[in-house]
Amino acid sequence: MKILLVNPPSPKNYYNKEVYLPSALLYIASALQKTGEEVKLLDLKCPKYDNNTQDMYNGILTEAISAFRPELIGFGCLFSGNFPELLKLSTVSKKKYPEIPIIIGGIHPTIYAAEILKNCSSIDYIVLGEGEESVSQFVDMVKHNSDYFENIDGFAFRKNKNIFINPKTNFIADVDSISFPAYNLVNLKEYYVDTSNWHNPKKLPINTSVPIISSRSCPNRCRFCSMFLTMGPKWRPRTPENVADEIEFVYNTYNHKHFSFMDDNLTLRKDHVIGICNQIIQRNLNIQFETPNGLSINTLDEEVLDALVAAGMVRTGLAIESGSDFVRNTVMKKNLSGKKIYEVVNLTKKYNDLFVTAFFIMGLPEETKETLTDTYNMIKDIAVDKVILMNIVPFPGTEVFIQAVKDNLLVDCDISKLYLAGDRYFTNYQKFFIKPYKLNLADLQEFRIKYDTLIAEQKN
Repeated sequence: MKILLVNPPSPKNYYNKEVYLPSALLYIASALQKTGEEVKLLDLKCPKYDNNTQDMYNGILTEAISAFRPELIGFGCLFSGNFPELLKLSTVSKKKYPEIPIIIGGIHPTIYAAEILKNCSSIDYIVLGEGEESVSQFVDMVKHNSDYFENIDGFAFRKNKNIFINPKTNFIADVDSISFPAYNLVNLKEYYVDTSNWHNPKKLPINTSVPIISSRSCPNRCRFCSMFLTMGPKWRPRTPENVADEIEFVYNTYNHKHFSFMDDNLTLRKDHVIGICNQIIQRNLNIQFETPNGLSINTLDEEVLDALVAAGMVRTGLAIESGSDFVRNTVMKKNLSGKKIYEVVNLTKKYNDLFVTAFFIMGLPEETKETLTDTYNMIKDIAVDKVILMNIVPFPGTEVFIQAVKDNLLVDCDISKLYLAGDRYFTNYQKFFIKPYKLNLADLQEFRIKYDTLIAEQKN
């Protein structure tokens, strides 16, 4: 079966401009190639498309469809901000090629499957959560002219004008059995960008960063995080040997030496992460890597940090979230003491070549001027290389969203249209999504300005 997988472009006004290979689609492609399907990838996030307009994206897509003549088109939706572009492209595809079914997947469609199928006629099917097995099962049914989609775990579809949502209940236990991403579908050089100002203590060629996922999901339930809806409740690690095999394959095949571990909780188990580091060292892989999604501070100690840095970690993030003990532990339920935060931050400063980012969130319902001041003071005290402070976004399915809806705290928000995403996720540093119980939006804006001023001063 001929299948075209499409990665929609990032919105032009989205604040995060970093570009990675589309791991999710490459994993899906690899699963489909394993069963003999002919797969093509169109990645409109690729840097070569940076200066395109929406009309140009539309034209590139329809040209790709015309040239390849796929029997199925699949769109990935990595984050909610991607959905408006996905919807535009699927509408164009369906209008010009109505006979080709369209299937989508990702965390946003997983959360809003019912609303999307009800309101978006250009989308025919939705894969919920982890997709390798579900997509393969769907394709096999289509090839055999079967429409008993009720048997597919984690799948949403229309039938006889009714919408059916099969909850995602089964997740791949043996993640080593999952084939490596289909690197054969991409030209890595097309992802090269100007990395001359990247942190590069080893002076290795960077060009771009290849994402590696050494484990799936996270067992923690932070009140603001919705990732468990996609990858399930259980943390599932690959063996260190399997992870190192993939890194070594990319290293040898493409002479590539820069990687990003994209796990939700890379360091959850000490033997797992140290095992990966030992494999990298034992195989003499001269690489640099980073952890863009941040590390759980409670999992870090000197032994773990020593291993990571020895293996090539040059840039990392620390998930602090709040300087307030009350917000961090009573509200967020992180069970993370201020003492542990300062201990780990101080540990990182012994590594001269390690660039450290700290992640914070502001604007939870329970915030007060006192808790926001605590965060301000911690940002000032820890003096890391970079601070990223996000305004809380209440994602459906999370405790904070349920709370905000129940107590009428959502700001300028039509719940019935959340599936459209709109510009909600594009301007995170300027826009607030929740009004705290004891503060007004002017209070939040005042603190936002104070934070931004402090962060700018520290940067300089």
